[in-house]
Amino acid sequence: MRSFVDLGLFLSAIAVGIGTFLPVLGGIRATEIPLASLRDGFDGDDLSTLAGTDLPIHLSLATPLAAAAVLLLLAALFDSIPTGWAGAILGAAVVVVLAVRVQQSFGDYIRDNHSTVLTNQNGFVLLVSGTVVALLCSLISVRRPAAQSEA
Repeated sequence: MRSFVDLGLFLSAIAVGIGTFLPVLGGIRATEIPLASLRDGFDGDDLSTLAGTDLPIHLSLATPLAAAAVLLLLAALFDSIPTGWAGAILGAAVVVVLAVRVQQSFGDYIRDNHSTVLTNQNGFVLLVSGTVVALLCSLISVRRPAAQSEA
């Protein structure tokens, strides 16, 4: 891969890694959101029901996001196109499923209270931007393979 693709993957790995531990929506971190809630949906009308109580880290939303960050970092370090694609697709899938599930469960609440709910979402911004950059870098690496040297 080209060096700017490696740099882009490295920066996206850092963005996804940091975004994993920052608030995603309404001051709730990805480490507080149960992974099973993405499959089953969220119950309740208030965003406080989004967070689980005493949730171990391996059962939280942070697990697949941290795995995506590690895959992106490995892709940047070892010039691995398939690993870059795996990290980008995993990160994008988790972010999209989270956004869809939150919209399904709390869409009206977010529209009514957007001035307070959407103020503390630095983690979500980093997750989305990191996955978009990773997808773009993966597309560039497929489109323009590294030049072969003649010896």
